[in-house]
This record gives sequence, structure tokens and C-alpha cells, in this order.
Amino acid sequence: MAFQFHEEKSAPTREKRSGAISHYHGTLSSLISDAAGEEIPQRVRTFTQAARDDILSAFAVLRGIRDTAIVVHGAAGCAAASIALAEAHGARWYSVNLSERDSILGGETPLRETIRRAIGEGAAAVFIVGTPVVAINNDDVSAVSRELSDETSVPILHVNTDGFRSKSPLTGCDIAFHALLRLVEEPGGGEECGEARGDFLNLLAVNENARNLAAVAAMLEALGVAWNFLPRFSSPAHIRKAGRARATMSLNRDESEYFGLGLEAAFGVPYPQLPAPIGLESTRRFIAGVGGIFAATDAANVYARQQEDALRDVLAARPLAGKRVFLQVDTAQAEGFSALVRDLGGEVAGVALGSVDLNNRAHLARLEAAGEIPALVAAGQPFEVANALARTGADYYVGPEQVAFAARFGARPVSLHDALYYGFEGIRAFAGALSGAAPGFHERARETYRENWLKKNGAWHVKREVR
Repeated sequence: MAFQFHEEKSAPTREKRSGAISHYHGTLSSLISDAAGEEIPQRVRTFTQAARDDILSAFAVLRGIRDTAIVVHGAAGCAAASIALAEAHGARWYSVNLSERDSILGGETPLRETIRRAIGEGAAAVFIVGTPVVAINNDDVSAVSRELSDETSVPILHVNTDGFRSKSPLTGCDIAFHALLRLVEEPGGGEECGEARGDFLNLLAVNENARNLAAVAAMLEALGVAWNFLPRFSSPAHIRKAGRARATMSLNRDESEYFGLGLEAAFGVPYPQLPAPIGLESTRRFIAGVGGIFAATDAANVYARQQEDALRDVLAARPLAGKRVFLQVDTAQAEGFSALVRDLGGEVAGVALGSVDLNNRAHLARLEAAGEIPALVAAGQPFEVANALARTGADYYVGPEQVAFAARFGARPVSLHDALYYGFEGIRAFAGALSGAAPGFHERARETYRENWLKKNGAWHVKREVR
């Protein structure tokens, strides 16, 4: 697609941009087959539990940017997610706190007051995040942001989310990055952080924790490569200089590819398709890719050999020998985790992915599994995951922070929340996490879902869309 972000009000939905699907329940081979054509057949759910929407995904992109303010243009409850998402200690949060009257007649006056307060309290940039309320009352948020930007000389950017335009929560990441692209300066502008053009790498990170980013930074430091983490743990100054980087790489391409593609199209910053550094092979490719970009191939090869030698004891121990692992991860990271399971002697018993589209389908083809395994696209649908997990008899479940339910189906749960799994250091840490995982309890399975639910086919409520 053409990235005319200065002219377009917002990013297109993931469905429109890359044919994303958010609902699927079948096998890995059938999913690969469905994704092989020019478009992926859409499916709908007749029953759903709770899933992140585009607003929460936009929050995740913006929350870690220091010296900024997130103004949530809606009722007070629309900003409640800030409590859970504020652990990044980046942006300050404000709610316009629209009343019932504002929701009907318009809330531009309290919006102006909130923005002025945020700027008065030191915000170097302001992001106005839309909500369903504003999608109904038709406030001209873009006009307000332009007016106050001119008045205050502070960048005020409209993040045009509404919570229901897309089934894919990743649309919110795209919309937030669409706004961030407006902060990027043309090459040759500003030298706030000191580097000349081309002397550093943009490294895109949205939900990565500090331990994983530190592991990646250590690898880059070993190669003598300077980095610019965006947007996690960044500031407006770091975003402004992104157009002067030698290249841009994503740690999770599913979340951040819009920004990488936008920098490449609008500012000429290369965006190579390198894997997330998870597992031995993907970490090798990541290091080799960085070495090639910065003319440090020899140093990259020496470093990789040294690190692999240091891991021989872990790999030789094969802690997953004879074990089967169910993975709940993003599609862009599934290839690396699948290989990591094999590195440690195990096999993948099933996968639950958040979203699949035409841009990330290549990762599916590289997922290696013994025999036919279940594959789900089911973000925010724990019943579907629990149903598949109960049928696989997996020994381990690897997934996000809410993993305790897996123990009730006989699988040892390994949470990825705040866990280290990037780079060579991450291989050792992940192997250690396996040994610390608590055993499951088959006899308590019925406490999570009733027996008649567990007997159902997990796809009973997922229907192929008829056009």
C-alpha cells in the first residue's frame, strides 16, 4: 500500500490492508492452505468472550513514550485501561470525562481544556485517542488538534480509534503508528540525540518487557551497533530522528510493521524482513542480518559462535525430550517459539495465534510440527484455547500472563509475561522456566468449564463468512 499518512486521516483496517482474520479453528495444514491464496476466507463468531480492541492496542503503542500525554476522548470509564497499562512509566494519562450531555451535543470544549492542562503540565506531545462515544457524537477532533498545535507549538495528534471499526485489535497499532509517523522529521533535520544519519538501528518494540529489550541491546552492543528503541521506552526526540536510521527492524512484526513500512516508503529507511530473535536459528538470522546492515558480518559470526558454544550444556540436556508443547503466541513469533521447542528436544502440540494476514502467512509455512495439530486464531477466547488444550494432552502450555487455567488440563504453564526469551540468553532462561513450571491437575479440569462445554467441538460457533 502507499503510505500517504500526511493526507489520510487514519490507517485502514487490518482486514482492508492485509486481509487479516481474527477467527479460525481448525488444523495447521488447513490454515496454511486457507492463507495460500490472494485472500484469506473470513469467519465470524456467533459467541465471543472478551478480546482486546483497537483502542487498547493503540494504548499499548503509546503508553511507553516518555514526556507525552494520552488524552482519552470519552467518558471516564474509557480511560480505565490506563491503570493496567501504565506499568511502562511513559506517557501521562488524561480523561476528557465526557458527560451524558457532551456525548449528545459534543465534547470539544472539555477536550480543549484537557489538552491545555496536559501541555501546561509538561507534555512535549499529545495523543488524542478516540472512543466509541466520539464516533457517535461526531466531534471534529482533528480540527481541535490542528488549532491547538498552532496555538501552542506542541504536536497534538489524533489517534482515530473507535473500538468497533475492525475485528482485528492490531488495527489499533496501525492507527497509533500512523499518528507517530507525523512526528518523524525529514532526514537532515534535528540532531537531538547526537547520531549522524545512518549510524543507528530503529528497533520497534510495543509489548516487549525490559528483560527482553536488555537482551537485544546486549547483542547489538556486542556488534558495536547503536539502537533506537521505538516506541517502548522512547521519547518524542527518538521518534523524530527515526527517519535518519540505517534500517528499521521489528521484534514483533505483527504489531509494528505499519511503522516500519511507513518509514521505508516515506523516508527511505530500509525495513528488512528479519525474524524475532527467539530460538537458535532465528537468533542466528537476526544477528547475521544486523551484521550485514552495519558491515559487521565477521563480528556477528564470531559472536554467534561464542554464544552457541556457551549454550551447549542447555541444548545437550534436552529438557523437553519426549514432551509436547501448546503455544499461544503472535504469528510473527510462532516460528521462533516452534524452533525453540525443537531446540530443547520437544514438539509442538498445537498453536493459538492472535491474528493471521497476508503479510505474516509466511511464518505459518515455517512452523514445523509432527503430524496434524490444532491451529486457532482466537485472541481473547480462552474457551477455544482451553478446548483445544484439553484435547491435545500437551505436557506444557506457553502463553501470555493468564496461564493458570492450563494446569487444570494437565499442562505445565509457562507464562511469557515478564519472561526472558529473546536472543541466546533467552534460550537458557526459557529452559530454566520449563523446569520451574508447576505440574497440572487433570482432576480439576471440570472446575474451569463444564463437561458439556469441553465435549463440544471448539469451532461450533466459528462460521465461514458468506458473501
